Amino acid sequence: MDLVLTREELITVGIILVVLFFIYLFLREFRLMKTDARKMEVELDREKLKLLQQDMVSRGYPFTRMTQEQMSSLKSIDEENFLLETDVFAREKAVEARLKRLENYVKLGKLEKLLEKIQKEEKRFK
Repeated sequence: MDLVLTREELITVGIILVVLFFIYLFLREFRLMKTDARKMEVELDREKLKLLQQDMVSRGYPFTRMTQEQMSSLKSIDEENFLLETDVFAREKAVEARLKRLENYVKLGKLEKLLEKIQKEEKRFK
């Protein structure tokens, strides 16, 4: 079996090989372009993280880096404040209720005096 190619067949095979080679180069460059863009994004994210870390270090320790004793003292102070606020609220409501009752007594007394006065005036005119 002889594998003899004519000139036109050799040119056709050569053109096909050249086209395949260019397709390979095109796909390779496209893939590299995508991976390079992704690498740049990752590098940018790393730089952002480094800047954020430097910023956090320059600010000092964050609030959450407290000792357990400090956290427990803050919690106890917060609970004590809550109890005091509820006591204050209850006493304010009691004072408001007593003031309202006193105002009602005063109004009632004034109205009774007004009624007595009206009755006296009515008796005088009769």
